[in-house]
Amino acid sequence: MMRRSREPAPVAQGETRTPMSLEEIDCWLRQPRAPQPIAENLSMLDGFMAAIVAGPATYEPLAWLCPLIGVRRDAINDGTTEEYAAIAATAAHHNALSTMLSETPERFAPIFLHDAKGAVDIGPWCRGFYAAIQLNPKFWRKLLPARGLAHLWLIPILAHCVDEDGRPVRGAPPLGPLTELARFNAGREIPGAVAAIRKFWAPTRYNRPS
Repeated sequence: MMRRSREPAPVAQGETRTPMSLEEIDCWLRQPRAPQPIAENLSMLDGFMAAIVAGPATYEPLAWLCPLIGVRRDAINDGTTEEYAAIAATAAHHNALSTMLSETPERFAPIFLHDAKGAVDIGPWCRGFYAAIQLNPKFWRKLLPARGLAHLWLIPILAHCVDEDGRPVRGAPPLGPLTELARFNAGREIPGAVAAIRKFWAPTRYNRPS
């Protein structure tokens, strides 16, 4: 279970902040701020970043990182701020995920939310992953066709996502037994699915055999 930690301690004038811990960035994301971050918590951030690492395209880092955590681009220029510490933490987590999915994909473990009783809430992670797909859905069209169900790798993720009207997002199974089954199995299937997605795109994105 992720616990909210204390806010990062202030630093001396002119001193560069160290990256936030994952617990600190989870707490920081949950606080009201402007601009509003895409990620509402660490689990959503982790899902978004998994899609960035495993997906079909490489984006300019600050173009997705800053909206993800709700900071402005110029925050990278001032190492004394909390925003800088959040950027550094997010970049470090991205690099760790990238290395893991490249070198030891069998060790990949999504950061799912847990409630006080230990029940797993996969939804925020999946919504983060889907938000990253929305950066440019056409890049995903081999796995997310314009009509019909998405590839089996994406089904357990999309089954947790709905549009603004509460309807299943494109590619997700219709509400009913298929959705319930996909949600039930999602915790077991998502780690392998993300590793498979990354392997699928590797030949074209990284120009090396999968």
